[in-house]
Amino acid sequence: MKLLSDFDGVWTDPVREAGAQGEILEEALLSLGPLEGRADREAWLARAKESVRREPRRYGWAPGGRRLSAFGDEDPFAVQSALLHYLSMQAEDGSDPIASAMNDGLAPKGFANLDALGGRAHAAGVERVEAERGPAILPEAIAVGRRMLARGGEIVVVSNSTTDKLVRWFGHAELPFTVHPERRPGAIRLRGGARKFVLDLNRSELLELGPVRIEVARPHYAEVLEEERPDAVVGDVVSLDLALPLAWKRTRPEWRELRLWWLVRPYAPQWLESIVRDAARGEIELISGGLEAIADPAVAR
Repeated sequence: MKLLSDFDGVWTDPVREAGAQGEILEEALLSLGPLEGRADREAWLARAKESVRREPRRYGWAPGGRRLSAFGDEDPFAVQSALLHYLSMQAEDGSDPIASAMNDGLAPKGFANLDALGGRAHAAGVERVEAERGPAILPEAIAVGRRMLARGGEIVVVSNSTTDKLVRWFGHAELPFTVHPERRPGAIRLRGGARKFVLDLNRSELLELGPVRIEVARPHYAEVLEEERPDAVVGDVVSLDLALPLAWKRTRPEWRELRLWWLVRPYAPQWLESIVRDAARGEIELISGGLEAIADPAVAR
């Protein structure tokens, strides 16, 4: 079996890293303006966080614009992206002076845009957690990886995280690996910086899941899928990891046998879980747990 796997949330528990990112991001947002206005910005931030919490299907990861690449509650990192999306929309509207002032304060702080601020906060959050506790691939995921490799399986980790992070974390776990395009039997192949979140600027293509529409025009992820042609895909975020493969499973005969596994972590939104169970029944297999909970003997045993 050739398994194409996400990294954060599949091999790791991302909650602590996302928490650190959130603290760093919020402090950065509060610094975007004069000292005397901080109390007003703190009140604005509290309102913004509540708005994002209430409307995750409106505010989410929307790199470079208004189209959602992931819903605002699909994983702990998406919450921070949703906050930036809310800020962007409020500033663009022009009726929110605090949001506009924050947005105008990016350049003096050295940020080209909100995406750059979010990226800096994410990197700083990862750095903080690594400094506190070191890399932390889950022990059960390490065990599954070793067993699968020992049986001759192929694992390709395709992640939005940087290749440097993947190398540090898999190296710390003492799992054999190569960095794409290098291949070696018995080693996990790492493809960092996959940009699965990037949407096509020139076209839109929507996957229908009951009442939900997910954008699947993702050129960089499509390129990876075409090149790898996996037997199965596993991830913890439906929009980023599974939506495009599901669209191909539905529409392309050569992809109909592809297996799709969603690791339903504790942070997975219940509203989306309910929709996937109904609208993708027999297409996406919902796994209540990590890699070790996958029933397929080619992976878990």
